[in-house]
Amino acid sequence: MSEQEAGPGRPQDPAIKDAILRSTQDLLIARGVAATTVDAVAKAAGSGKAAVYRRWKSKTELIVAAVQALYEPPKIPDTGNLRDDLLACARHYADDDHRALLVLGSVLSELGNDDELARAAYESIGSPPARTLEAVLGRWIDRGVIPRAAPTELVSSVLPSIAFTNVVLRRQTFDLATAEAIVDHIMLPALLNG
Repeated sequence: MSEQEAGPGRPQDPAIKDAILRSTQDLLIARGVAATTVDAVAKAAGSGKAAVYRRWKSKTELIVAAVQALYEPPKIPDTGNLRDDLLACARHYADDDHRALLVLGSVLSELGNDDELARAAYESIGSPPARTLEAVLGRWIDRGVIPRAAPTELVSSVLPSIAFTNVVLRRQTFDLATAEAIVDHIMLPALLNG
């Protein structure tokens, strides 16, 4: 019995979910957000539109899920060292996965044209690593390592800004050596000497 024939209450087939997410990613890379329709995704995944809508209420939710499937959710590091915590946060942005880069670049380049997608992408994709970094900075302020007057809001915008520039404009991520340079030459001096 196929998933489309399955009655209510039956478990959903994870292979269909994976095929839908993979097809969404493929279409985002090949055609961009505007041409990635639920019809096109369903056809590429070998499923029906109903299989898509059973899992995601809208195209926006589907696109966000397709991006999230490529990234591990960030965890708040607590290494006992400010630099190491900042490096752990920076590693979230330093990703060598070219497929993930292309999918994310496609979505980010469309944000100015789609307010719903911009809100959903920020909340589900952009906000978690930003909140992780803010939590790290707050902890080190509470520990007395970072002065309360330090420009933490400005510093916390550095990594996402560089990541956005690299992904959307340059179509590349930055490597760990660059992430380390950002932490050592921009973030730490601004936090500790700001």
